[in-house]
Amino acid sequence: MIKVSRRIPVNEPGQPTLSRSDVWQGLVMKADNALPFVPAMTHCQVLEREGNNVFVREIEFRGERCHERVTLQPQERVLFERLDGSVLGTIRNEIEDGEDGLGLRFSFGLTLAGEADGSPAEVAYGAVVEKDYLKAVDATLAAIRRMKTDRDLLIKRYFEAVDAMDLETFKAMHSENARVVFANAPVLQGPEQIAGAIGQFWSTVGGLKHNFVNRWDNPRESILEAAVDYRLKDGRSVTLPCVSILKPEGDKVGELRVFIDVAPLYAG
Repeated sequence: MIKVSRRIPVNEPGQPTLSRSDVWQGLVMKADNALPFVPAMTHCQVLEREGNNVFVREIEFRGERCHERVTLQPQERVLFERLDGSVLGTIRNEIEDGEDGLGLRFSFGLTLAGEADGSPAEVAYGAVVEKDYLKAVDATLAAIRRMKTDRDLLIKRYFEAVDAMDLETFKAMHSENARVVFANAPVLQGPEQIAGAIGQFWSTVGGLKHNFVNRWDNPRESILEAAVDYRLKDGRSVTLPCVSILKPEGDKVGELRVFIDVAPLYAG
């Protein structure tokens, strides 16, 4: 059997700092579709889900198609179990805390069909696969850093436009089929309708500023908790609690749901 276990530090000097949640988000995306993360893989498709955290996928790795059962243990590890093909066994991706901070460990125990334990062919295959998986871990961390950087930048630019009440920039940051739900207002569809309705709301206040309190990310969206300071046209200032759920679509916003009670802005 080929047994390998390697640990890679998650946070390197000069790179965006990743949390356990950031790394887990990337591992879930890699489990669903490994192609952006594993250079040696040319096909990856989920075939059957056996529950929230277990599914079977078909992959093509180094020219051979096979099936894997994937088990997600949230925020901890992903287990891949080979179900068929010339290479059987298990592969683990695990998030670890250590003295050097957060780490990502990959381990595998694989057997090569038709080869004796410790044979030259098995040893040679093990060296190739170890190199492939080291590349996959590096590519996974690079992709996670890139996604975090892109999402951070999108959120920063989006709320800068909101707080500046810059309607043209705000409008341009929505995808063609974007949806926005603001408070208890009807659903807004598309940049024109979104900009029209939000612009009308902005015309009733003198200014606003989001002060973010918490943020939670998952592979599809970010949840943002904020205290929003409103400056009213009569000179009053009102601070309102707000939660926004933002779903990116490429480098634009595909969906935004804003949970806020704006009634105090118009009281009295």
